[in-house]
Amino acid sequence: MAQCPVPSNITFTRSGDSVLENVTIWGKTCLNGIDITGEALFYENVTFKKDVIIEGNLDVDFLTAKISFDVGVGGTVFTADTRTDRVGIFTATPVHKFQFNSEQDNTVVITGLGTVGIGTTNPGVGVTALNDSTQGKLSLDLETLSVRRNIYDSAGSHGANGAFLNRDEFGVRWVTFEPSFSEGIFVQDEGVYIPQVGAAQSFTVVNYVQTNSLGLGTDTTIPIPDPTNPTEIVRIQTQDLWGYVGTGDNAPIYRMSNVGIGSSAPNVTLDVLGNTNITGILTVTKDATVGASLTVTENTFIGGILTVGQDANVGASLTVTENTFIGGILTVGQDANVGASLTVTENTFIGGILTVTGNTDLNGNLDVDGTTELDGLNVDGATTLDATTTDGLLDINDGGQANTFKVEDLTNDRVVIVGSGGELEDDANLTFNGSTLDVGVALNVDGATTLNNTLDVDLASRFRGSVELDSTLIDVNGSFASGKTDYRLSSVGTGVSWRPPGVQTQNTIWVSKDGNDSNSGFLEGDAKATVGAAASVALEGDTIKIRPGRYVENNPIGLRTDVSITGEDIRLVTIEPQNVEKDVFWVRRGCLIENLNFSGATVGVAHTGCGAVAFPITGQTANSGYTPGGPATQGSSGRWRSPYIRNCTNFMTKSIGMRINGNDAIGTPDGANLKSMVCDSFTQYNEAGIGVSLTNNAYAQLVSIFTINCDIGIFASSGAQCDLTNSNSSFGNFGLVAAGLGSTQYTGKVRDAVIPGDNSDVVVGKGVTDTDGDSRRPFDGQAAYFKIDLDNYPDAVGTGRITAPLQELTSIKILNGGSGFSQANPPDILIRDNDGTVAPKGPQGIIAEGSANVSTAGTITSIDVINSGRNYLSTQNIVVEVDGNTGLATAVMEPIYFTVSEATDNRSDTAGITTITFNEFIPYELFPDDPFTLQRISRILTSSHSFEYVGSGTSINTSLPFEGALSIKENEVVATDGAQIPFTSTDQKGNFDIGEGIQVDQTTSTIRGRDFSKSIQAEVTPLILALR
Repeated sequence: MAQCPVPSNITFTRSGDSVLENVTIWGKTCLNGIDITGEALFYENVTFKKDVIIEGNLDVDFLTAKISFDVGVGGTVFTADTRTDRVGIFTATPVHKFQFNSEQDNTVVITGLGTVGIGTTNPGVGVTALNDSTQGKLSLDLETLSVRRNIYDSAGSHGANGAFLNRDEFGVRWVTFEPSFSEGIFVQDEGVYIPQVGAAQSFTVVNYVQTNSLGLGTDTTIPIPDPTNPTEIVRIQTQDLWGYVGTGDNAPIYRMSNVGIGSSAPNVTLDVLGNTNITGILTVTKDATVGASLTVTENTFIGGILTVGQDANVGASLTVTENTFIGGILTVGQDANVGASLTVTENTFIGGILTVTGNTDLNGNLDVDGTTELDGLNVDGATTLDATTTDGLLDINDGGQANTFKVEDLTNDRVVIVGSGGELEDDANLTFNGSTLDVGVALNVDGATTLNNTLDVDLASRFRGSVELDSTLIDVNGSFASGKTDYRLSSVGTGVSWRPPGVQTQNTIWVSKDGNDSNSGFLEGDAKATVGAAASVALEGDTIKIRPGRYVENNPIGLRTDVSITGEDIRLVTIEPQNVEKDVFWVRRGCLIENLNFSGATVGVAHTGCGAVAFPITGQTANSGYTPGGPATQGSSGRWRSPYIRNCTNFMTKSIGMRINGNDAIGTPDGANLKSMVCDSFTQYNEAGIGVSLTNNAYAQLVSIFTINCDIGIFASSGAQCDLTNSNSSFGNFGLVAAGLGSTQYTGKVRDAVIPGDNSDVVVGKGVTDTDGDSRRPFDGQAAYFKIDLDNYPDAVGTGRITAPLQELTSIKILNGGSGFSQANPPDILIRDNDGTVAPKGPQGIIAEGSANVSTAGTITSIDVINSGRNYLSTQNIVVEVDGNTGLATAVMEPIYFTVSEATDNRSDTAGITTITFNEFIPYELFPDDPFTLQRISRILTSSHSFEYVGSGTSINTSLPFEGALSIKENEVVATDGAQIPFTSTDQKGNFDIGEGIQVDQTTSTIRGRDFSKSIQAEVTPLILALR
């Protein structure tokens, strides 16, 4: 109690009022109505819950109005309101941010006489020629004025281009005639005064300068202020469209864009339409096409195809690497070399050697002064050739004689044979290198044959008699089973191979580091080398067995339905994905993966978004194994059987152990549409990754999942759910995270009105159907919100039906702790709309409340939510005001859903009527035909979960407690936006949690928590009331 000395002159009236004089009060007091007729002194903060009327003067050192402040009746002299962020002077209803009087056409309005000064405290002082009667009142006095676009004259005109301001009898006008002036000329660059930055200026000297365009651009004249004297000289820079290098008459010129000659639309570097005459050397590194004649006085080199529509005249040598076509006469002064075919429609003259490696078609005379090399030459009469090289066919009808005869198309070491037409030819199947005769086709030997060396036969061979081998026998793989015992030759489809003994099976496929992907995989000694190759041949019911080793795989590896993969040992079999951002295995109904580990090349390689195990992605294909994409189905059985992961470890940094996306798994009928996986003993040591991710109505049953240094241990969103048992979250950022609801599953309408009260948790719905229009029974695991019509509620602010759930405050996040606060008198916390409204705008709203916690240093460490409030509209912008400051904290709002407890069966009711009992009471009235939606809750249900230093980080080297890392209790379980995580858990201290409401603290041997406190209050309160 505050100390209050009671004076002796106290008068009590019959009505209960009190009259006091000279009263001093220390501490807090609460007064309901007080009239002060004399002087009152307040030494501390005073809070008035209602209006305060002061008929005399008010003398204060500091006055803060948190919402509004008016001077004059209704603010007629001055008004300021934080809810509208507007200030008015001589207007009680400002419509702009800052407004004088009641003028509403402009943002800031000043009416009446007076001078506004900007940049001066004495507007008008120093202006000696003022004459209010003839020139008008001076309205504005400012130091510097920047005009970014137009100046309007006394007639309201902005002036034409090039106009000047001129004074007439009534003010300043824009005029188009040029005023007389002596300072120089103004220069415009395409209608804009120069310089284009800053104020335009005049010049007295014009300096023409030629510049180098560097072969770019199309502007040939550019005026600028001369850098040597920019206030008096204007430099008119002229430049050619061609750039140049060096100086003088012989300086080379160039252009850096396409050039057309006779063409207005060049699409290549040099586009010429018409004859071309080149007096020097012509070098073209690619194809050259000339539509008319081509004349070059010196050497010519064409790096591709040469096509000339008319005559071609080359004064020196001609070299063409590909086909050549000349539409007229070809004249070459020196050697001519054509890398492919040569076609000339008229006479041909070659002044040097002619070399043509392809066909030659000459329709006119051929005159060659030097050596000529022809691929094909047909001469009907007698011919004498002293030195002739022929690349094509040489046909001699009457016989011929030669000391040496060379045939160019024969290959070294091949045996020459006579073809069907009598020509000489060879064949790659019959070669002799001086010591070995190699026959690549069938060899038929009728008599006895003795071979003193190796017999190498590529094709099938038949031995009708006995075959005696004095050495080894090499199989199709080049092996002779060196060092092997009891190996036998077996057919492997492509030949025979040395293989270990054993019976080939059809349901087991082997993979080993000694294998080969060309092997069948059906025997351990005939194993595949990669899991992907084994998965490509695995059929439903097959098991792939992997021997120890590290297998680098081309992922994703697709598996067919009911295919199992079994590793030799969890630590001895490692799967390393080549594609670091793609899933490793795509699994389907009935698949099993066990006894292996997943690892990147190094711990520094990020596998962001890569799932060790995932459903096949819809619309994509796997890189190996069974390649078709998703979605996975229930298969021919008609029953979904979840893929099973057992006894595995994931070491891939930033990866996802199990990526379960419900959109990639479907099933019909609805009962087969489980979208689920199961696992037992899957350790996630994937630093900064996610242990298990469930999305889009997916489901999983997880046993013994251990997550270490994960960003998130288990994550569920968009309606996904899982059952998690006997698992652990160690280190990392977050343990269990669930967010939001899934897409709308069922819709319906309220049949009977619901009045808030004892039965407001029961709603009779009609037309409750799924997206296919079938009547469906709501179930535990769904949540609803009602699209109420705000017009039905007098206390609501707004109109029409809401399109998103009403909201409540869940937490307050500190943005800036501020300074100067007191622990004894912590700051006031006000939760309000940004427009100044404090109460929620939804029906039956309750205002949220918060309480600040202040450190000894005077900063705010946290703000506790004392009351979450309810029924804020989703369109409200809720802010947190700390002693009038909205920049220190922000409100975290979440939607309000009503979760289904049970519902009556309506599946045989065509009207879809069902009675739904919710776990929460509905605090406002529901009207008939109010629509509602039912969505699946994102939920993680877990028991016996262990949390160890959650929140300490994702690196094992820095998250350990002896490295100074600290855990964050709030990060163990995070459920937002209507999601749920019912759980029991134990942390590193041994404290046992039953949900977020009850905690058994083993260190202090106490029980605490919100729900525990409520239960104690429920039991103790009646006893306290009974004992008064």
